[in-house]
Amino acid sequence: MSQAQKSDRTLMKQANQSLVLQLIQSRGPISRKDVATISGLSPASVTGITGELIERGLVHEVGEAEGDGRAGRRAVLLRLNPHAGFVVGVKLATQSVDCVLTDLDANVLRAASTPLPDHGAAAQTAYAPATMIQVTIAAIEQLLSATQIARGRLLGIGIGVNGIVDSAKGISHFAPHYGWRNVPLADPIAAHFGIPVYLENDARTLTIAEQWFGAARGVEHFAAIAVGYGIGAGVVTNGQIYRGALGGAGEFGHMVIQPDGPPCSCGRRGCIESLAAAPAMMRQIEAALAEGEPSVLAQIERLSLRDVAAAADSGDDLAQRVLSTAGRWLGVGVASVVNILNPQLLIITGEAVQCGRWYFEPMETTLRAMAFDGLADTLTIHIEPAGNDMWARGAACVVLNALFTSPIHHPQPQFNQQSRALALF
Repeated sequence: MSQAQKSDRTLMKQANQSLVLQLIQSRGPISRKDVATISGLSPASVTGITGELIERGLVHEVGEAEGDGRAGRRAVLLRLNPHAGFVVGVKLATQSVDCVLTDLDANVLRAASTPLPDHGAAAQTAYAPATMIQVTIAAIEQLLSATQIARGRLLGIGIGVNGIVDSAKGISHFAPHYGWRNVPLADPIAAHFGIPVYLENDARTLTIAEQWFGAARGVEHFAAIAVGYGIGAGVVTNGQIYRGALGGAGEFGHMVIQPDGPPCSCGRRGCIESLAAAPAMMRQIEAALAEGEPSVLAQIERLSLRDVAAAADSGDDLAQRVLSTAGRWLGVGVASVVNILNPQLLIITGEAVQCGRWYFEPMETTLRAMAFDGLADTLTIHIEPAGNDMWARGAACVVLNALFTSPIHHPQPQFNQQSRALALF
């Protein structure tokens, strides 16, 4: 047998193992017979694969189903063992590095947050790649020390960062919030811990979490839009996450819709992000207050989106106007997403969720008015909050996605020689 044939057979075996494990993870408790029926694999193959999974502690036999009609025989049911391993998820935010430890069901077992300076020279120093790498390593070490999980049971680390990401190489090509270009982020962290590190765009981490454990479970075509200090989206088509040729799919927040508009963090002007994200709303409010426009917001020293939403609810004209205007701009951008992708479901999350109806009702009205004929008629819009733990949990789900998905369908990170391969199969 040639080397190529051996490689093909190894890849096919791994794909079949991943398929069986995914079915047990998503549909368990489930019988071997049902796994074979759904997967299309032979009963003998399923028996062999599940035997290996049980031997490795990844799967448990958890009782029996009703009799199948053959002299009362009962099928043994299988379920994923969520404590067979653990993963770490990290969200690199503008003001903090947030980490979670999860089991294989993405249950958060422990969370921790390391604050970063949010303005001035100190922030610029903190955002330097070398500094962020060290802060991230220290934050993960602190989390692991607090949990006392054996290092051998840690299967991987997922890291979410804004901007354009090469997931296979672990490189942040452009992170506008940090001013990074072409930063090899995953490799030094993988070298330190000796395990795989998956780098992903932060909006896509939330998308993967929604696909595996959230509102989009079982949905073939959807987009998850994160709106907060930035605006981005993750896209799933035909059940597969879509990254684009350079890892930049979903950056619709940097679609220019007002060429002479306000400056954006990406260096251009008039992007949706510069008109509809949290900093844009705060900038508009501060400018209006500086010009003497009356508002209850003038009495608040350090404004938050929650303050603006509360003011709008109380009848404050400035708050209502800024939120509604930003919501309409967001609707313009989201309509383009609907026209291009024709999703079944839109999930909208992030810090801006707290802006409430003053923001999202104008968004939806604009979206439905601008969507191409019929494309928004059956569209479901699901709005949910996302705290820092949710972002980090999404990053953990990037690792789980790699564990449970066929190697044919996800990019394999290129690891430093000191790291070990993802150790399920």
